[in-house]
Amino acid sequence: MNSDGTLFPAGSPKPASGLLAEYERLRRSRFEGLEKLSPADLDWLQRIHDKHLDFYREERRMHFGAFALVGLAFVALLGPTLILAETDFFLPLAGAEALLFLLLVPYTFVYRRYEEGVRRMMRESVTLEGARRARGEISCHSGGDPVESPTVHGEEPRR
Repeated sequence: MNSDGTLFPAGSPKPASGLLAEYERLRRSRFEGLEKLSPADLDWLQRIHDKHLDFYREERRMHFGAFALVGLAFVALLGPTLILAETDFFLPLAGAEALLFLLLVPYTFVYRRYEEGVRRMMRESVTLEGARRARGEISCHSGGDPVESPTVHGEEPRR
């Protein structure tokens, strides 16, 4: 899924809605029952899961950036706010500091939710790859990089 909320690029074939429903069911069950899927369905499942993972990574990155900017602004204004405590500028600066602090609290929880989501989806991705590897659809180089075996696509493995 990209930032526009579309799962598939324009012009690409859309899978049957039953397969997408199966993907959602498998996600809720933590990918139990992968053995009943065909190799083509498992391959599609891996691709769609990787798209969701990429989307979550991008969202996590964006929310971390917002969290970091608000935190940096909070720290940068803290010194001038304390120095100008005896002036007329104190009240507006203190209000800005309070607002930034109030923004930091929800950003902390939002970023944590995305971080946990990415970690959960990474574990799910490893589960999918393990199911494909158990069927002999993926092999590993000596360096540990997964490659698709020639039995899946009838071609040489990609490196």
